[in-house]
Amino acid sequence: MIGLSILLAIIIYIWLARFIVKLIKNRIAKYTVIAIFILIPTWDIIPGKIYFNNLCENEAGVKVYKTVELPAEYWDGQGKPRFYDEINGNMRLPLDKYEWKSRTEKYPFFVEKNISDMKEKNTEEILNERVLFTYWGGWISRNFAPHNTATSCGSDVKAYTRYVKQIFVPSHSDK
Repeated sequence: MIGLSILLAIIIYIWLARFIVKLIKNRIAKYTVIAIFILIPTWDIIPGKIYFNNLCENEAGVKVYKTVELPAEYWDGQGKPRFYDEINGNMRLPLDKYEWKSRTEKYPFFVEKNISDMKEKNTEEILNERVLFTYWGGWISRNFAPHNTATSCGSDVKAYTRYVKQIFVPSHSDK
């Protein structure tokens, strides 16, 4: 039923555009009206994508303010972390010492900023932060795509593995 309503709305929109264009005699005005009718549902795609790409390039990524030393039981013989599963990104840490927090901020053009940070519970000091951005597309894809998916930067498991390797180091006291 929703699909039929959307189809009907599109047909009415196209009919209205053609009706108005036929009434206009001036060629420049006719092309201007056509451009306006095309831009009404699509105007936010290009600036949204440019904004998203700019944020990804300049703000996304990992910021390590302080590395975390973990004792020998968290590392195997080759120095690989036992507390982190590189295949699916699961991590097991001493939760009595550290706290992970995530939050999402809304930006213009349906861009979201996702921030994950870890802080030391005793001092409340933020040790690191990981920022990624998600772009949900323009008005058309958000409203008419049956399964709208977002484009994101910095959210793959490889990026998360690099994040983990930047933050955690073997304890010097164990050597």
